[in-house]
Amino acid sequence: MKHVQLKKTLSIFALAVFVLSASAQIQRAVASTIKAVVNGAVITDFDIAQRQRLERLLSGGRRTLGSTAALNVLIDDKLKLFEARNRNMTPSDGQIENAIQNMARNAKMDKKRLVSIFSQAGVNIETLKDWLKVQLSWRDLVEARFNTQVHVDEAEIYQMLNDQAKKDGTVQDAIQFDLTRVLFITRAKASSAAKNQRLVEAKRFQSRFASCEKDLEAARNLTDVAVERIGRKSTTDLPEPLAKRLRDTEVNKLTPPIQVGDGYEMVAVCGKKDLGKQATLRTEVQTKLRDEKSKVMERKYISELRATAIIDKR
Repeated sequence: MKHVQLKKTLSIFALAVFVLSASAQIQRAVASTIKAVVNGAVITDFDIAQRQRLERLLSGGRRTLGSTAALNVLIDDKLKLFEARNRNMTPSDGQIENAIQNMARNAKMDKKRLVSIFSQAGVNIETLKDWLKVQLSWRDLVEARFNTQVHVDEAEIYQMLNDQAKKDGTVQDAIQFDLTRVLFITRAKASSAAKNQRLVEAKRFQSRFASCEKDLEAARNLTDVAVERIGRKSTTDLPEPLAKRLRDTEVNKLTPPIQVGDGYEMVAVCGKKDLGKQATLRTEVQTKLRDEKSKVMERKYISELRATAIIDKR
């Protein structure tokens, strides 16, 4: 099962984990009161307070978790991470760092500024990393288990399309793009000056880019530049920030360079095709139906994990 909604928002606070390392847990337990033990892993009042602050920040202050609700969420997070470890599906430190970079980029700020905002809200960076770790693990676990089981009938899609027909006028036309990725690579441990110079080179190449056929071949001949064909993707398949950049980019042009983990990335728009509103609406309906069914399966999955766990609430 693909979490299309997660990808489309690939948005600021949309992906990751809550599980502490054993040493960190012990250190916190010494200074805090243990509120629960889940398969030998402790949850303290410090952890609960951190989760409450994180939830308020991620929801923009719209959602507040009570201490009991926060404890139950943390128990589920522990179980999810144990399951990921048992199935060898925990994300790497690099994946977590990339998730933080994506959050910062989608919020239109650098990582340092993002971390500062969390710190000012009383949320440790390790708490954020733990939360991201759980989210990424659980996404992969659910997809691995239920991907082939989530099925949406055409009749269901047709019925919901009819129900939403009145809203059709508010839906943007879907666009299919022919895309190629161009990455200006920065060397490991490059200085700030070297990175800035690389950004200047990427911007210069973007300004000169006028033909996918000719200029992509020229890019392949440049030093430390990677060119990768993405192929055809529609706006319904892409996170909204990227979809907007592509809409705003003319054919045979590059999107502005953005910093990624290993350099500065641009995307060449080598073709555009208008798919109309119906394609957008159908994808939205199908995604909504799949998400509803997925949530039922996720609840069943976590119930099974709880049934076999040893949970001691204090």
